[in-house]
Amino acid sequence: MFGKSKRPTVTTIPAAQPSTQYRLKRTGQQVTLLEHLGGGEVRIAMDTDDMLRDDIVSIADITPA
Repeated sequence: MFGKSKRPTVTTIPAAQPSTQYRLKRTGQQVTLLEHLGGGEVRIAMDTDDMLRDDIVSIADITPA
């Protein structure tokens, strides 16, 4: 009567948030993905020499960090 329930417990997993952290394949520098531009290009932000810069690169040039 007061024993353990035999019903399976349901666990909900929160929806995964896509990561915005990537690395440039050529240099290994960590960059932040800002937006997909279409045509296989993306806009990224990178922090170099205490300056925040953005650039447009091919999606094939970055890999998840």
